[in-house]
Amino acid sequence: MSVKYALLALLDFTPSYGLQLHSLMEDTLGDSWSINVGQVYSTLSRLERDKFVKRLPDSELSDEDRNMYAITPEGKKELEEWLREPLSREYRLRDVVFAKLVLSHMSGQVSPDEVLQAQRRQLLKETHELTQLRVEADSANSISWILVLESAIMHLEADMKWLDLCEHSLEKLEEVPPPVIRSRPRGRPPKGEK
Repeated sequence: MSVKYALLALLDFTPSYGLQLHSLMEDTLGDSWSINVGQVYSTLSRLERDKFVKRLPDSELSDEDRNMYAITPEGKKELEEWLREPLSREYRLRDVVFAKLVLSHMSGQVSPDEVLQAQRRQLLKETHELTQLRVEADSANSISWILVLESAIMHLEADMKWLDLCEHSLEKLEEVPPPVIRSRPRGRPPKGEK
């Protein structure tokens, strides 16, 4: 997620100073979205340049040393478009665990079963840590943090199910012949050939 849209949403909630936006973002989205204060100000500068936010004139809400920002109608439109746009989940088609599994089968240095068991231990450790954070979370005041933790735990559970599937497929993996080494001619092909 872009800091741009987080700031637009927070400014749609309430006009704020840069430092207030920094605190609001961390309080709303949790520590996993922690950003540098400088990034807030540089993003506000770009949002102002693009006419998505504006500085409020001097009033009882601002003082001489700080600028209060508010979202503009253009910013509201930009935010609405982003909120309505569905996201495609990033699938790990270049999964390192899969690569380790197949390459361990080819090399023979470590059995594919050992690769799976090591990964399973890691996933169990991460699940335990996240579950502990979930238990400690204040359910009355930390619903956004709880939802993030639940999402992470469910993804870990899905990874565990995938490991189970891999484990049940190890015999089939043993039947897969190794790839054939193909030689390729060196240099450029003659003109007209591809």
